[in-house]
Amino acid sequence: MAVAAPPRPALRIGSMDLTSPVLIAPMVGITDAPCRELAVELGAGLVSTEMVASEAVVRSQEASLHLLDFPRGVGPAGAQLVGCDPKVMAAAAQVCVERGAVSVDVNLGCPVKKVVGRGGGAALARDVHATAAVLAAMVEAVDVPVTAKMRLGWDARSINAPELARALEDVGVAAVTVHGRTRCQGYAGEADWAEIARVKAAVDIPVIGSGDVEDLRVLERRIHEGAVDGVVIARGMLGNLWMIRRATHLLATGELLDELDFAARIELCRRHLDMLVAYHGAQRALRTGRKYVAWSIKGCNGAARLRAMVQDLDSLDMLHTIFELALHAGLGPQGWFRPVFTSGEG
Repeated sequence: MAVAAPPRPALRIGSMDLTSPVLIAPMVGITDAPCRELAVELGAGLVSTEMVASEAVVRSQEASLHLLDFPRGVGPAGAQLVGCDPKVMAAAAQVCVERGAVSVDVNLGCPVKKVVGRGGGAALARDVHATAAVLAAMVEAVDVPVTAKMRLGWDARSINAPELARALEDVGVAAVTVHGRTRCQGYAGEADWAEIARVKAAVDIPVIGSGDVEDLRVLERRIHEGAVDGVVIARGMLGNLWMIRRATHLLATGELLDELDFAARIELCRRHLDMLVAYHGAQRALRTGRKYVAWSIKGCNGAARLRAMVQDLDSLDMLHTIFELALHAGLGPQGWFRPVFTSGEG
């Protein structure tokens, strides 16, 4: 007798019904419009812009407003803001919604000194009252779900995520994402999912888990056992966007799809680069896309020589040559492996 697949977990955030509990983290330099489009195609339930400074949005700085681009049909897609002034954050949230965001997230986890030094990111989250005031102003200003992404606390001696989540729930925040590390950890050590589960137990709004999402069967168990309501994929998808399809398919059907072989991995990267070119134009797309190419050919024979070529990538012909050389060389004995990358996401 065939064993029935487990039911697909439902995820409702405020007024939004998402098709999957797999969300894509806002990542600086990564989650532009083409990346979001591809992530949605691969099954992500919600995608987000890169983190954008609220002050720059309110001042209508062109570079920041360009990040708040929501192409028709690519979504659901939200925006993520960073800042600490309630009035500015509320005004910036209104701009996000006017431009097409279906939700507005607040970054309360970014550990980067430049952000923390201005009172945003993980620095704001140290003060529960001040954070609640910022989020309350935003909830009042927009009619889409307002959410927040936080860390466990500033350091191991000041874990305040459960308290912060309760305060945010009280002012109308629709969901919280919790990265299972403190600000002082940065990306070192392992994410603590037991602490994330404590946040889930403290509130009635959805809690999304983040940090070291690699073993998809473990991810499936955490959601089905109720430790979290959903999961955010971040660094685990870099060079490996197929992970999104594997995660969403597993949670919907109980079936774990195979990893891509090397040729299929390169073909997916090639398609991503085509989308970047169509969106940004060739010059900017090839510059932006160098990291994706380098990640996709990780572990191939002669990788050092190819990486040197990637650093000088400036034409579509050269891109084609790099891919063909990588395919001809094939994978080395170690196989493909995940790149090391830290972004401005919290």
